[in-house]
Amino acid sequence: MKTSKFLITALAAAAVFTALPATAQDTAQSSSLRCVDVKDVRDTISRDGGKTLTFTMRNGTTIVNHLRTQCNSLQFGGFIWATAPNGEVCENVQTLHAITTGEICRLGKFDVPVKTASAR
Repeated sequence: MKTSKFLITALAAAAVFTALPATAQDTAQSSSLRCVDVKDVRDTISRDGGKTLTFTMRNGTTIVNHLRTQCNSLQFGGFIWATAPNGEVCENVQTLHAITTGEICRLGKFDVPVKTASAR
């Protein structure tokens, strides 16, 4: 009886902590959570066999995302994703779906944005 009460309590606690990804758990990590507004993205490309995805922004900035696992399908074609209601894709959260193979890939950490010199 004590074992089953402990198990139920442990499962309930795990469910509560799992259900809090956007609140208390992420408060300490919110400074590291970075998002990109898709309306500001001009192009995305993977040149290294699906290890990274480079976002070229409309203002000339590039931001590299290191995918959580290699996404080989990115070398064969495009991808689709459903953005959050605010139009953002966020590191360590967003998944993308490769069109040609159906592979599901997840964004990892973004590098620091790099502003390129404007062409004159």
